[in-house]
Amino acid sequence: MAAWLKNLMTMMLAFGASWLGAVWFWRSNNRMPATDDLVLYLLVLPLALLAAFWLGRKIYRGVSAPAAAATSTAAAQPEAPVAPPRGPTLSLVAAAVRAPHGMSPAELSATLAENKARPALDPELNDAYGYPVMSARIADIDADATRTEMSDWLAASHMEPHFSDEQWRALSAGGEVVVELSAYLGAHPLLELHAGQVARREPLSLPMLQLQPVWQADWKPEHRQAAALWFRHLVMQSGWPEDRIAVAPERGALDTEAGTALARLLSHEPPALAMIVTCGSHLGTNSVERLENGSALFSANQPQGQIPGEGAAGLLLTDTLQATLLGTGGEQPQLLAVSSGRLPHSADESKRANADLLQELSAKALQGAGREASAIALISADTDHRTSRVMELMGVASEATPQLDPGIDIFSVGASCGNCGAVTWLTALAVARQEAESRKAAILCISNLDPFRRDVAVIGPAATVPV
Repeated sequence: MAAWLKNLMTMMLAFGASWLGAVWFWRSNNRMPATDDLVLYLLVLPLALLAAFWLGRKIYRGVSAPAAAATSTAAAQPEAPVAPPRGPTLSLVAAAVRAPHGMSPAELSATLAENKARPALDPELNDAYGYPVMSARIADIDADATRTEMSDWLAASHMEPHFSDEQWRALSAGGEVVVELSAYLGAHPLLELHAGQVARREPLSLPMLQLQPVWQADWKPEHRQAAALWFRHLVMQSGWPEDRIAVAPERGALDTEAGTALARLLSHEPPALAMIVTCGSHLGTNSVERLENGSALFSANQPQGQIPGEGAAGLLLTDTLQATLLGTGGEQPQLLAVSSGRLPHSADESKRANADLLQELSAKALQGAGREASAIALISADTDHRTSRVMELMGVASEATPQLDPGIDIFSVGASCGNCGAVTWLTALAVARQEAESRKAAILCISNLDPFRRDVAVIGPAATVPV
């Protein structure tokens, strides 16, 4: 973006100087310019100045580049470059999403690339003045079917959490994501051996599946517990043994942060097999009223407000051995690094966007992943339409990855799919995995939707990307 502004300023300077000089000359000599004079001084002259400037700069760079390269090469010869240290990685065996503009990562990625994904006026929700609110709604959610199926199971399990309509929509989308990811587990070759090992009381070869849900901040503990057990039930229905599923323990507010969950999985002793899943819906009267009461709902009078969204997203992560056993080998994209931090002040209240923290986290994540910023092929972010978030993201992109075209190489999931908490960033991660797989290149995934929290992840091929 900085280079684009510099070129624009150069063009304005050339045309402005030519036009002002010509007008001054004609007025001082009391001369009426002919058509030829207008074309020559107002068009040909500034273009000639620009051509001379750019040609001279190109010649200068061509002459100076070899000398600079020779100097840097000579300076680097005494000491071999040292690769930055790398932490453990996890294979992203599969990803699943349910989003307003895509029911799979591939479909959503294609829609984002075409720049056709946009929120729309909601057919069911109105603001306090009776006007439809702008939202990002999934058209095919069957919340009633989920309510019927899950209510019977809840009654049999002696649980009565009383979910809201919004939560039923979220659970419908989240259940579909869990079922889709669980289908990949059915190909595990050790499943057939497990029952025999249990019967003979032999050491179990089948890995423990770490089930890590990430919740919406307003979900109460009873909602989280019931939903987590429901997700475990869906995994069991796919054929995975109950004794090889470990649901992550309750961690309060930390369970609402996808970055924290991913960083915990990507620890020095990462699990052999893990599923992280999140779901949510802000498309309900309660959510709209809450946003409206806080002057945070998007409208004609509040263009910097939030656009409510809904959806679900999940990732299936494994170590190298389990990826091989599941038939994916080392060809799947890897979660290479995650870096997180918090702003000292809310981005919603700051008068100007500040990208310093995101730039710091991006540099830290790239170093941990062993990748250079020049190797990044695309940025996938949960950024929405708000100016503060867009300028923060553009500040990182222009500083760290100037090789990217902001109009083509940056996907803003929040601007297309609305605001849905952790769902939005995990959806961006699923899109990043899809792009890393198709491009065979490293992808930077950024989260700046939250007022305080900032997260950066690097996803890329298993093999080192040449830089």
